[in-house]
Amino acid sequence: MGLFTKECPFCHHTVFRPLYWLHERRHTKLLDDGQMTDHYELREEDRYKGSLEGVPQVYHHEKCGAQTGMPEDIIRSYLVKPDLYSPYTFCVGCNDYVPHSEVSWVETGESLMFI
Repeated sequence: MGLFTKECPFCHHTVFRPLYWLHERRHTKLLDDGQMTDHYELREEDRYKGSLEGVPQVYHHEKCGAQTGMPEDIIRSYLVKPDLYSPYTFCVGCNDYVPHSEVSWVETGESLMFI
């Protein structure tokens, strides 16, 4: 990207840097359920292409007991670039973002804190 432009990690469009905050605000606007409108993800061609068999996809929040499924595009992005995501994840039971330390994969019992 150039000195005056930035690639948006949500939609991958090139945005004029001084106005990026306005562009980003559209992606991070909270929906009625408390979740952001969009999340970071890699371009489709850069995501993991293999089978997701055996890859954890649902996590359990200890505090509220809810189970949340992770969208496939985020799983495939994470498998290629784990540092793309913050140490928080959305919980459908709390309608809020919670720390990875409070949730564990249903399939393995492992904490998301270690991803």
